[in-house]
Amino acid sequence: MKRLDRRAFLRVSAGGAAALVLAACGRQTTQPPSSALPTSTASTAARPPTATAESMGGNAVAPTPTLPDGVPTEVRITPNDEFYEVDIGRGQPKIDPDTYRLRITGLVERELELSLDELRRRSAGAHMRTMECISNPVGGNLIGNAVWEVIPLRELLEEAGVKPGAVEIITRAADGFHTSVPLDTALDPLAYLAISMNGEPLPRGHGFPVRCLWPGRYGMKQPKWLVEIEVTDQPHTGYWEQQGWSNDAFIKVNSQIELPGDQERFTVGEQVLISGRAFAGRSGVQRVEVSTDNGETWHDANLVQAPEHPELVWTIWWYVWDTRGMPTGRYVLKARATDGEGNTQEGTRSGLFGDTFPDGTSLIHARAIFLDETS
Repeated sequence: MKRLDRRAFLRVSAGGAAALVLAACGRQTTQPPSSALPTSTASTAARPPTATAESMGGNAVAPTPTLPDGVPTEVRITPNDEFYEVDIGRGQPKIDPDTYRLRITGLVERELELSLDELRRRSAGAHMRTMECISNPVGGNLIGNAVWEVIPLRELLEEAGVKPGAVEIITRAADGFHTSVPLDTALDPLAYLAISMNGEPLPRGHGFPVRCLWPGRYGMKQPKWLVEIEVTDQPHTGYWEQQGWSNDAFIKVNSQIELPGDQERFTVGEQVLISGRAFAGRSGVQRVEVSTDNGETWHDANLVQAPEHPELVWTIWWYVWDTRGMPTGRYVLKARATDGEGNTQEGTRSGLFGDTFPDGTSLIHARAIFLDETS
């Protein structure tokens, strides 16, 4: 696994003065893009538009003799050692599972102090969930999908007894990180504490022994190495929020082209597989479109979605471009997604941190490929 040490700040020249802007993902560990498409054991979703390898579906392309190899049929899982890691640069805490305690404090009737074994006994099983960093740039890899063993936070808060007047919970991590979310978010039935990842105890880099999983929020709101949850009647400004990043951190609809590779060459007449992933907030991904002419025209892609809560899991999409009769030359491919509220990606101009500051990006991803003459 390749480690990239991003500087904690970016010096930006503005009117002759230098501004310091902290990067919400801080130090990061990530894998370079791969042309491989590992798959999970999850089923394809029944939500339209969908397709399998046996059916072109939708308005993808005119019928072709055969489909190219690699057409995705399942929602894939990111292996633990390829899942991106971020922290605030103070090192990854080494926590003793035998002495670990999660404290629930503040405006509660009964403060709780729970051991790891006590938390495990409250497990609600395994659920798939995608996580994305707020500073994931267009086409970036600060996103991953895993199956997490979870504990509903709502049940712990009910056990503690939240007092009237509470408005937020503050989550504190062993490395000093802190942030907050509204109490309504914490009480959401899909707000979880995760204790395992892809069938294994949480790796140290992913928050062992406990981390947060909130629906519809970027990763900066979901701390690792969780040690305390404080219920409060006051708004709280978290670590990254103090640096100017969004306090809401709602996930914006976004998509990425994974295949073909940038500048890849094909022969006129080939069936070119264009595929990738898309993600959105609570309303989910409803549509992905592909352009092979730099955005002049758009075509519906086929969607492969998770069977359970697909709005919280990335969507795998694909489209087959029939290049028979096409002129040779350079082509710009684009992909855009639309969420359940009708928000569609637009624009390609990139700004600060890949246009991610302060609240994430929804810009369109593009790649160039070439069609050559048949030999």
